[in-house]
Amino acid sequence: MATAASSKQVERAWNSQADFEACTREVGVDNSAQGVRLAESVMMQDELGRTHISNQELLSDRVWARKDFILGDGDLTDGTLYFYATAKRVTLNGKRLKPVRSLPSTGWSFVRVPGKLLQKGLNSFVFSGGGNLLVADSLYPNRSARSVDGGRTWDYDAMGPQGMNDGEYLVRLRLNRYPAKATLTSEVIDFADLAAEQGIRSQVRKVKARLTADVERPQGTQVRFEAQTASEPDTWSPWEPLSKVLFGKSLPRYFRWRAILGSKSGDVTPTLQAVTLKAEVQVTRGADADGLRVVDMTPVATDRSSHRFAYQEPSDRLTRLCKQYKLKRVVTGARTELEKLVALRNWCRHTAPKGWDRGRTDWCPPWDALIILETNQEPLALCMCTHYSTLFVQTAAALGYVARHVILDHHCVAEVWSNELRKWILMDTGNSHNPTRNCHFEHNGIPLNALEIRRLFKAKQLDEIRVVYTDGKSISGDKVKSKFQCDFSSYRRFSIPLRNNHLETPFPGELTQGSGEYFCDAYLWWEDKAVPADSPEYGLTSNRPGDFYWPLNETAIELTTSKEPGKLIVDLRTTTPNFDGFMVRIDGKKWQGSKPRFTWQLKPGRNIIAARSVNTFGVKGPVSRTEVEMQR
Repeated sequence: MATAASSKQVERAWNSQADFEACTREVGVDNSAQGVRLAESVMMQDELGRTHISNQELLSDRVWARKDFILGDGDLTDGTLYFYATAKRVTLNGKRLKPVRSLPSTGWSFVRVPGKLLQKGLNSFVFSGGGNLLVADSLYPNRSARSVDGGRTWDYDAMGPQGMNDGEYLVRLRLNRYPAKATLTSEVIDFADLAAEQGIRSQVRKVKARLTADVERPQGTQVRFEAQTASEPDTWSPWEPLSKVLFGKSLPRYFRWRAILGSKSGDVTPTLQAVTLKAEVQVTRGADADGLRVVDMTPVATDRSSHRFAYQEPSDRLTRLCKQYKLKRVVTGARTELEKLVALRNWCRHTAPKGWDRGRTDWCPPWDALIILETNQEPLALCMCTHYSTLFVQTAAALGYVARHVILDHHCVAEVWSNELRKWILMDTGNSHNPTRNCHFEHNGIPLNALEIRRLFKAKQLDEIRVVYTDGKSISGDKVKSKFQCDFSSYRRFSIPLRNNHLETPFPGELTQGSGEYFCDAYLWWEDKAVPADSPEYGLTSNRPGDFYWPLNETAIELTTSKEPGKLIVDLRTTTPNFDGFMVRIDGKKWQGSKPRFTWQLKPGRNIIAARSVNTFGVKGPVSRTEVEMQR
């Protein structure tokens, strides 16, 4: 059968909370059952807390600290001032604020700020009478100052020990207002996929599209739509106004939109209820379009995080870690991927049986496995849960697995992507002074991640969790005793660093993470709602699961009809860190290396293709499988 052109009317709609969860979003967007809105909370800060626990300003009757905020009309509302660590007396524009209280289980203090005391322009918070503040590098100059004469004169350039810092105090102001703007961005729309028949795509020739939205815009608010397009999924045009992208133009194969929600006054928000994309897609149907259909296909998750993540890449130090400590031997004999990860976890914990001892140097090492392994035996320096987790994250990376830290409340663990389970799973390497109690957690036999554990903890279902130790022994979660190991109260909150390449650079990060609790704003904190309640002292929060648990290493198999009878064009796509190549198996034959695009010769009846990615460490991703039936 010859190729032929045809047109198809397609539609994609976003009209529920679940639909909009596929979209990525900035901090400040609230995807709720009532629609997509702005979140009623804004963090104002001039630093990111990238400093050291000892870089302190010691306050007294004569040494005062001042933090200035420049506010607009919409900012004059109630809020909360957060600062690390303590101050006996706090004033705002000359008026005393009290009481000064401590946040639960952290090094942060806070005080409520009445909006009636704020003013347009300069607002000065002054700390005095005893206590201390941390000093960090500035995002903006001259918004913090020190006085050594009880507030008579101020110096913006000499803060901290012996005046050695020209920076900012760790003081953050969270206001109960809607942000001036925040953006929601759709997932990638593939018009060929929308127009596919029987699971098989046709070549896209021309696309005419229209996007409409159901929006509530109270006075003083707005919602602007922009769009961008691409012929290939990794080469995008600049963002432009939606009307300019769509009006009178034929679109290429890929498309996405974004909605920029805004509030001028800060006391009201627009609401996006629904978005509908309708398109006429003109395609060239292949020679066998009517005689082919996909009868089975491995589902491949498409969730993406709203935030960039920096992965550990191959390096001399990573190679040294693997060879010097013979890591491949550590996992020799393990039959499954999970057994390998458990063996590695157990090895990491036993490198320093005597944990939580600061050693002869009284020093907290950075997140660097090579340093930790040189200092944790005697010990020369501290090795605690943070460092055990660092060892697991970086030794896993040296063996080709993607792992990352997870910071809990007063505890640090790790999560690793499991190719076998196609999910992130949590490993608690240093949960006890007893090295044999390193563990992971399961529910109905499936290892859990931090969010899953937290939800069971919050639902008071600890009896449904099995705590599985390295020797295979397990106990019910409700039997965990805090005097023997970290209990589940640590899961009241958690965060992830947005990178796992700490072996290469300590920044951005917190050099003594865990020794102080926690001041660096380089981590993404989970919140149950868009307005933070568990970790309000941080600017980077999210209640979108996809921001924490995006899939890795999976391979999508895309099939497109061709001009040649009996042949399909195969495109393989993956999000594999340190990607090296694809492997393909046709009809159960031998696995072979493959290009990302190739032509597949079919035979009458059933045809099966399997594909997987391989990274530069030789670790193979999960297998994806597609079965195509060709009529005889």
